[in-house]
Amino acid sequence: MKNREQQILESLTGLQKAAAPDFFYTRLLGRMQNEMGPERKPFLILRPAFVTAALFAVLVINVFSIMQFGKAPQQKATVQSAKPATLESFADAYNLNTESVYE
Repeated sequence: MKNREQQILESLTGLQKAAAPDFFYTRLLGRMQNEMGPERKPFLILRPAFVTAALFAVLVINVFSIMQFGKAPQQKATVQSAKPATLESFADAYNLNTESVYE
């Protein structure tokens, strides 16, 4: 055991203080200053003003579509089952009776 300890102590006799390479501290300070630089601004899409404007536009489109939906003509609510199912009754049920441009 003493022999092992002696070997370890003898190996420590030639140690010297480690020296930093030239310009190490100036490079380190420069890198640290670059990391502390101004932060990048978020994209235009992520800015609060753009998000607010986009949400307002969606709200206006929704209100407009609801108003137009209220102006739509009323459809027949009941379908008569006494008649046999024909192409005309199908078109009436699904409001497919469109008038031709040529008539």
